[in-house]
Amino acid sequence: MDSFRSLFFRIDDVIASIEDLLVIVLHGLIAGLVVLAVALRYVFNNPLTWGEELIVALLTWMVFLGAAAAVRSQMHIRIDVMAPIFRKTAFNWLNALTVVIGAIIIIVAIWACYDQVLQELVVDSPMMGVSKAWFAAAMPAGLILMLTHVLRAWMEQGAAPVFRGETEVLVMKEGGVE
Repeated sequence: MDSFRSLFFRIDDVIASIEDLLVIVLHGLIAGLVVLAVALRYVFNNPLTWGEELIVALLTWMVFLGAAAAVRSQMHIRIDVMAPIFRKTAFNWLNALTVVIGAIIIIVAIWACYDQVLQELVVDSPMMGVSKAWFAAAMPAGLILMLTHVLRAWMEQGAAPVFRGETEVLVMKEGGVE
């Protein structure tokens, strides 16, 4: 079992590195394309006809990869009014239940997004002429990565910290609570 855990953690580390690199590259590409599109449209009066579609596709991928990275880094937002109660040992079962429900929601979303990708296979984007399934594939890909990070956090740290938000992490560090 320990060999599986260490292999899973190593794979997740590699995925996380690739994920971070892709988010950075996508962000740079989007910024460059926006500047290029504005310059071509307003300076040279010759707009990119396909630029907006590509920017939307890249942004979609960046958002879903970024959401997975946010879960991995505990940088997502959570309403943490109940957080002090959940930290008590009597409520450990509630933390586990929260993770199980969260994982089920992610799995259902993956299934629904996969269905959406299948529907988009026959639809081409008007300007680029590529299947819109490439755009929609960002959703299940990002959710699969998110599920991977949730499972790793659960295996590594237990249920309580899995969906801990950025604010709660900062408050706990400043208050000396772990």
